[in-house]
Amino acid sequence: MKLRNAFLSIKAIVLTLILVSCGGGGVNPNGSIFEIYLDFWNTSGKSPMVRFDAAQTSKEIKIDFSKNFGGETEGSTLTKVIIDNFRIIDEYSNNYNIENIKAFEYRNDTKAWKEDVEFTMDFKQSEDISVVLVLDRSESLGADFETIKQYAVDFIEKIFTDRKVVKMGIVDFADTINEFPLTTDKEALKTYVRGLKQGKFTALYNAVDQGIDMLQKSNSQSRVLFTFTDGTDNMAPPNINPDYLIGKIKSDKNQYKITSFFIGLNGNGGVDKTVLNKLASNGGTASFPSTVKELKDVFTKFGRVISNVYNLTYIRNQQVISSSSPVKLKFQIVTSK
Repeated sequence: MKLRNAFLSIKAIVLTLILVSCGGGGVNPNGSIFEIYLDFWNTSGKSPMVRFDAAQTSKEIKIDFSKNFGGETEGSTLTKVIIDNFRIIDEYSNNYNIENIKAFEYRNDTKAWKEDVEFTMDFKQSEDISVVLVLDRSESLGADFETIKQYAVDFIEKIFTDRKVVKMGIVDFADTINEFPLTTDKEALKTYVRGLKQGKFTALYNAVDQGIDMLQKSNSQSRVLFTFTDGTDNMAPPNINPDYLIGKIKSDKNQYKITSFFIGLNGNGGVDKTVLNKLASNGGTASFPSTVKELKDVFTKFGRVISNVYNLTYIRNQQVISSSSPVKLKFQIVTSK
């Protein structure tokens, strides 16, 4: 009997572990439901605004939570607010496709969420995308640089395959910084990457700065800065620092803000994770593979993430709503990988 009880106890523990591993907020490998929470107000009836609640929103939602999104009138009775650069990315850099969105409004009279079929959230993929690849070619990469160049070539191919309208540029850096301007010529970009040569030092911040400059000249609906490095900056003057770069991205006057992604190859412990996480802004993320083999998978996943970006549009009537008493909204997003 003791043996039987022991066996049942072990079986129960194993079952518990399986349930914990599969549940508890884990990501369904075949897709999942994510939630976004926001406040909506419209003080004049013609000036709709939304503000996201980062604390309640699913952590996989990638958007600039620091800003309010303003809208405009749509015809004589409606308003709309467009939320750009919207992505869903989990902790493993997996990207999710939106299949459906359900809208809910919190009703103070019943103290409950009610599904809303009149005011809806529409979604569509951004087809017009500009990407600048900022690529480290410092000598610390050693013989692995040839492999990394192939990953970059594959990344270029992926972006141009997935999107209908693509412009891409390259900023490569070591002790010197070179540029290949934004172009629609995929083959020219791949040829350029294959011809890159290594150099000394790591002019990371200046290269990122030049990448931002290149993107600020673009008016694409989605503008992405994608940076790879295996080290920390050791060439920038004091005024070119992470705070300066973040400020430059945030102060961009273009309607569609730059989203920045970073890969730090962490095998030699040379990257500053704090800095790269900070520079990954406006819904971007950073990843830190430990080996060149892991790096291939990250390049592939980021290729999907960068090319798969949405614009959401919330449509509502022109009812006047005070900013001091905003409407509480919740959206359930049904996704697939």
